[in-house]
Amino acid sequence: MLSAEKLSQVYYEWYKKQISFDNITDNIVQIDLPFLDNFNDEITIYAIELPNNKIKLTDDGWTLNNLEEHGVNIRRSKTRRKIFENEVTSYGVVVSDDELSLTASKSKFPEAKHRLLQAILFVNNMFMLSSTNTTNVFLDDLKIFFETNNIRATQSVSFLGNSGLSHKFDFLISGFKDIPTRLIKTLSVSRNDSVFAKSILTDITQTRLIRDDLTKYYVFINDCSKENTRVNVNPDIITLFNQNDIIPVKYSERNKFIKELAM
Repeated sequence: MLSAEKLSQVYYEWYKKQISFDNITDNIVQIDLPFLDNFNDEITIYAIELPNNKIKLTDDGWTLNNLEEHGVNIRRSKTRRKIFENEVTSYGVVVSDDELSLTASKSKFPEAKHRLLQAILFVNNMFMLSSTNTTNVFLDDLKIFFETNNIRATQSVSFLGNSGLSHKFDFLISGFKDIPTRLIKTLSVSRNDSVFAKSILTDITQTRLIRDDLTKYYVFINDCSKENTRVNVNPDIITLFNQNDIIPVKYSERNKFIKELAM
């Protein structure tokens, strides 16, 4: 017979061994939890003593800063920001200067700790950085950029090449008479090397064989990892695109291209 009591006892004994509490100062305790984020880092929170028998639990800004260091920035998209704020608020968590925190009485510490942990795990899971998710986030940013500036872009189009292979572009901006069609691919900061750039070049080269000469080709490069923070783009990538009549557009410099894309 499987005993619920014995099972819970085994779990609680394991949990007590895995969680650790350490005094950093007389009124601050560091709590290392037996949970990992999506980058396999141990989740740590802090308990800070407040007046009136209350405590503040905080991640000290770690959750959002860690995601941003890996290229995920929730501030670029109003939609993502709203989802994020609504969700963490449902846990009673407050966001201030990248810090996730909540305040509770000391007697409510277990429940408060659990709610903060839930919020941290939610943020990690929702905005988890992988090559696919990063690309999706960047595409979302570009879609918003086009819509905001009245650029009529169609998302996700493909062309069948002479070889029988399909060549996909992230956006198409239709042309008219002397205005060329613009085909757009994207390159994420997590793929900031010439291998992926050459793959993009191959797609464009094959597409040129079946498209008219008026078509212009752009590659939007995600060079932003944090708010107002740029990541250096491999100069070999810029050279490769320029030499092959492909227009590289750094995301941080996107506003320079509004006029020609909005035509």
